[in-house]
Amino acid sequence: MIFALATPVAQSAIGVFRISGMGCCEVFNKLLNKPIFKYREVFLRDVVWEGVLIDRCSVVFYSGPSSYTGEDSVEVFCHGGLSVIRSLTGVFLALGFREAEPGEFSRIAFENGKLSLNEAEAVADLIHSEDVDRSLLSSEAVAGKLSNIISNLGDEVDELRVFVEGSIDFSDEDYDFIHEGCVEDRLIKIKSSLVDLIDSSLVSTQKLSKSRVLFFGPPNTGKSSLFNRVLGFERALVSNVPGTTRDLIDSEIFYNSVNMQLVDSAGIRDTDNLIEAEGVALSNKEIQESDLILVVLDHATETQAESFKSKVVNKSHLLVFNKSDAENPVGRYDCVVSAKSGAGIQKLKKMIFDFIQREKNASKKTFIIRERHLALFNTALSSLNDCIKKISNEKDLDVAAEDLRLVRSSFDEFLGIKYPDELLGDIFKDFCIGK
Repeated sequence: MIFALATPVAQSAIGVFRISGMGCCEVFNKLLNKPIFKYREVFLRDVVWEGVLIDRCSVVFYSGPSSYTGEDSVEVFCHGGLSVIRSLTGVFLALGFREAEPGEFSRIAFENGKLSLNEAEAVADLIHSEDVDRSLLSSEAVAGKLSNIISNLGDEVDELRVFVEGSIDFSDEDYDFIHEGCVEDRLIKIKSSLVDLIDSSLVSTQKLSKSRVLFFGPPNTGKSSLFNRVLGFERALVSNVPGTTRDLIDSEIFYNSVNMQLVDSAGIRDTDNLIEAEGVALSNKEIQESDLILVVLDHATETQAESFKSKVVNKSHLLVFNKSDAENPVGRYDCVVSAKSGAGIQKLKKMIFDFIQREKNASKKTFIIRERHLALFNTALSSLNDCIKKISNEKDLDVAAEDLRLVRSSFDEFLGIKYPDELLGDIFKDFCIGK
């Protein structure tokens, strides 16, 4: 029987302990002022050890195999004081529970058939997710969608192996196994599905790129004020002196669950000041790095609209008129705002959000995969290509059958049906304790 603190070791409102192992519910009952005999219900109980009240806790029992690990399990929700956590840890050790190793709960779940290997890996990816999009991708894998896709492709490969091996074993028969089974066409479809899967997946070592939104334009048009207003706090220095912003200033913002990077830039003008000139050069360079450019003008700089639009002609951009509280625009703009009063800011935020959402949907990633997954998929793809060539030429069918076996072997290793002995240790060592 194992236990672990599933929450950080720090003073907090609540601490959560997890316990797993056959018979752990019966053993834990010895600590309670009133035993629990029902599963999957929350009970409030006093935890008592050697006549001393340790804490009043919420307790849930789970019966194996209907639990995360597939074994009898207990979850204990105690007060998060360090003294309580230390006391409960000592009690669990005294009862004979062993402290779990990192990832041991998920490893037991995998070994008991509660998780595929990919789903177990996805649990770790979900825990380490730093943004909403990455978390959603990991959740898809935890739910088993990727495993199901690969499992179905593997079943299709097995069926095609039957046709290929039938063609070898019954070569004297009149029945054309290859053509009747549409083997080549179906192999091409499997290949296409695998290629699409690879192309639409994010490798775990890669970062999800945050959309960059650049505030760009002449000096003193209120770019920094607008940047601060959209951001929601004072991040950039604001001054009436032209050339105040001399470096790129960026900050992250969440809007409607979309994560984006806002970048304030130096005002674009000719200058003899070397430091300011360097800022202008950085601003011009940032144009190529940004996904959306806000060309910010005011009444005094409206005549420069065409000049600044020409600088971003090949980039997605919005023409924004600022300082509408003082003057109305003469020309046509995508958005009219006032950084000072806040007028039009919500409309501008929505326009930025709509653009980024469209871009994300166009290049949407479906799953997070690991480097080992990518290697296995590429190995399977190579074997599929070899097999298709042989089937197309109707030569070396015995080798083609071996190619299909290799494809299935790659899929099985991904799913954890077969795996090298050292693989599990490498995977689960990166898990946090308590998961």
